[in-house]
Amino acid sequence: MSDRASIDAAYNGSPNVMMRAWQAKADTSPEKVVSFMGLESRNGAFATSESPNESGPVVTREWASAVDLIREASEAIRVGEERAAELEAQLAQVVAQADLEIRRLEQEVATGVQNLARSEERVRLAEARATEAEEWLVRLHDAAIEAFGNRTKPAPTASPVEETE
Repeated sequence: MSDRASIDAAYNGSPNVMMRAWQAKADTSPEKVVSFMGLESRNGAFATSESPNESGPVVTREWASAVDLIREASEAIRVGEERAAELEAQLAQVVAQADLEIRRLEQEVATGVQNLARSEERVRLAEARATEAEEWLVRLHDAAIEAFGNRTKPAPTASPVEETE
């Protein structure tokens, strides 16, 4: 299993689990929306009624669920930040490895270019030697022909005895 796969497998998605309670509450109807304008605080709960002038049933709100949601959200944010930090560390490692690989490949290319230049120089020298050798062979051939002449057999001439007859 690769490093990436093991980290992804270890990540269980807990922020999604923590947010389920909030999502369930978010889907409720808007009739539970409370205006805080002109309300008095009573031991962490606000008394509400349909209108401030009416005396009706007083509904108190428990803020513990809001605090729980805030804690869950902060935990989800913390887990997300930890995951982002892990991913940043992995990215830095991958970038460092890529940088090393690029340097190695650049060095390999530079070595290849040097080898090519040396090979091309050897080819040029070999071609020059071959050309010089061909010129010397032509000179040797010409000198041999000049020194020994064209040694072709002369045509047979008729003998004098045959002429008298």
